[in-house]
Amino acid sequence: MPGTIARACDLRHPLRTTSSVLPRGPPMPQFKYHAFISYSHVDRRWADWLHKALETYPIPQRLVGRRTAAGTIPKKLAPIFRDRDELPSAHDLGGKVDEALAQSASLVVICSPHAAASRWVDAEVRAFKRLGREGRVFCLVVEGEPNASDMPGREAEECFVPALRYRVGADGVATTERAEPIAADARPGKDGKTNAKLKLLSGLLGVGFDELRQREQQRRTRRLAWVAALAILGMLLATGLAVAALKGREQARFQREQAENLVGFMLGNLRDKLEAVNRLDILDEVADHAMGYFDAQGEDSGDDELGAKRAEALLLIGRVRMGQGKYEQAEKAFDGSLRLASALAESQPADPARKIAIADAHSWLGQTAWQRGDLKSALAHFEAAQPIVDGVVTANPDNKDWLSRLYWSHYNIGHVFEQRGDLRAALREYNVVLDLIKNRISADPGNDALKAELANAHDALGQVNYALGNLAVAEKHYGDEQRLLLWLIDRRPGNNVWKRDLAFAETFLAQIAEARGHSDVANESLKRAMQIGEEFLSSDADDMDKVGDLASYCRRLARNLRLRGDTAAAASLLNRADALYARILTKSPEDVRAEGGKAATTLEQARLAWQIGDTVKSRANVLAARDSYATFLRERKDDRSAALGMARAQLLLGVIDDSAGNSRRAMSAWAHGLEAMRVFGADSRDPDQIAVQAELLHRLGRESDAGRLVARLDAMGYRDRDYMAWAMPVPPSRTSGSAEVARRGH
Repeated sequence: MPGTIARACDLRHPLRTTSSVLPRGPPMPQFKYHAFISYSHVDRRWADWLHKALETYPIPQRLVGRRTAAGTIPKKLAPIFRDRDELPSAHDLGGKVDEALAQSASLVVICSPHAAASRWVDAEVRAFKRLGREGRVFCLVVEGEPNASDMPGREAEECFVPALRYRVGADGVATTERAEPIAADARPGKDGKTNAKLKLLSGLLGVGFDELRQREQQRRTRRLAWVAALAILGMLLATGLAVAALKGREQARFQREQAENLVGFMLGNLRDKLEAVNRLDILDEVADHAMGYFDAQGEDSGDDELGAKRAEALLLIGRVRMGQGKYEQAEKAFDGSLRLASALAESQPADPARKIAIADAHSWLGQTAWQRGDLKSALAHFEAAQPIVDGVVTANPDNKDWLSRLYWSHYNIGHVFEQRGDLRAALREYNVVLDLIKNRISADPGNDALKAELANAHDALGQVNYALGNLAVAEKHYGDEQRLLLWLIDRRPGNNVWKRDLAFAETFLAQIAEARGHSDVANESLKRAMQIGEEFLSSDADDMDKVGDLASYCRRLARNLRLRGDTAAAASLLNRADALYARILTKSPEDVRAEGGKAATTLEQARLAWQIGDTVKSRANVLAARDSYATFLRERKDDRSAALGMARAQLLLGVIDDSAGNSRRAMSAWAHGLEAMRVFGADSRDPDQIAVQAELLHRLGRESDAGRLVARLDAMGYRDRDYMAWAMPVPPSRTSGSAEVARRGH
């Protein structure tokens, strides 16, 4: 199937998550070794394997250079220190080993009953922890049982040395406080060797496990590509020998026939097999072989079919290069494909496949521009592709592949508009997508994948409509998404992608319900999200994305309970959210999502303390939250989430100061809060942003300005309880935007 790139061209960013790009902070300490491997010499074979596995692991190109909590990601994790000699007989570590520990960024302990009985492994762990880097200790369980010392009758199975089971004091002596070491489990039936290696690597590099697991899948399927490449080389050799034996026309015909078979195999049978494992990018080497063959035929082969295959091969190479982050090379390949496709379309203007090839090249060039942050070029290419696809689909309405391209072209245009802040234009494009997918489903009602796409379309429309203040419309879209996902999950209960999407949809339904004053409905939605979050965490406690999800659900439910008066339950949930975020930040101190979540949790703790009358605790928490947001904004001045958090913190701080009789300090806090809101501009219709801005204006005595915003919120049907506490004593519909808004405590 030629040119099927619709899903790969999906520019739908994960609307419900925070950017994974880490801020640039101060330089990380420089270490001679990336890690120190500590092990019992009985486990030498495991140490041999691990040492080689870590040092030779090819770090994905897209990760190289990224700043994480572990430092700047290198091209290779080498050198790794491993002591190959017996340690001295004294109780202290040898100078060489002590120095190597100090010069190692991380410590990896191979854990087994042999290691648990080794005083040298214990001494190495204590020495490393004494350096203040306890958070950089990672364990590889190869035999035995963690914490078996606590299991009567199984003490001999213990695989953790005491320094792993307990925290270590500044003097290097283990305390009685239990530790929770970060461990990968290579035992049969657990993580297995490959996943255990990847979990260690994710910790050492400070990246998500899923990022590396995807790369490992690519490496496994790459073997298939090499087999295919060898087969192709064999075909080329056979072709060369056969061609040498032929003369004249027969030779030319045979050569062309073999070339067509070659490319057909690469882009047909082999492509389909690799697409089944979702790793088309591993066709890198195979595509290069094909391009070399095309080049040998010359630019003008006189054969349109070969030209079309060459254009498609260029698209393939461009996709691989873009996946590697090599955008300049990708753009060059896509541009070459566009030139070829355009020339072929001129020679056969009635052939719809030739036109689709042009649209495909434009779509990939648009995605490349998007990845480089060039929204203007991205939009130009997407808008060039859209009418081409539209015309082809109009003439060929039964071609499902081309119809898919049509709605993805509108999706891509919509996301550029959304990124540029043109929400109404984005809304228009997403509505087109919705209609197109609905039409496809009516023609193919049993297609679950289409129903999942419909759920995604509702999600995009819900997001934009909420930001436009269309609360009822947003609620309907998220409700439709929820119902579709529930139906799909009922058919395929094991699909965790759909389950996680459902949890996100529930949180957005809760947000809308809170905004519309339906606290009970919000409470039920958040409980359902919590249930999914708990299920995920129990099945994979080491997945920090799932930890962050659950922390977010805890924080949101805590706010709901606070506003409903259940302050004890709210406090418990906030403590749990705080602990979950702390767990993430212990592993990855620069995790942006966790940093923002922890700041929001601290701010909600400040609100709770204020509500129950604990002014001292409230002020301490709000100052901590304010400082966190200030740090975010110094590094990312246009971060809208941080700006809104800062405004909310300054708002509460001013209320606290005002209640203490310090009106001057209160006015200063509110003025700073209003300044933080400038990033949203004057035309924002997001109700949550408007509500904060309205209260700040009200507190500053700018009642006319506040009244106009309150009137807008009233027209939206906005009834959030925090907002209602101060805004409703004077009904905004009667103020016409000019009457005084009564002053009440926050």
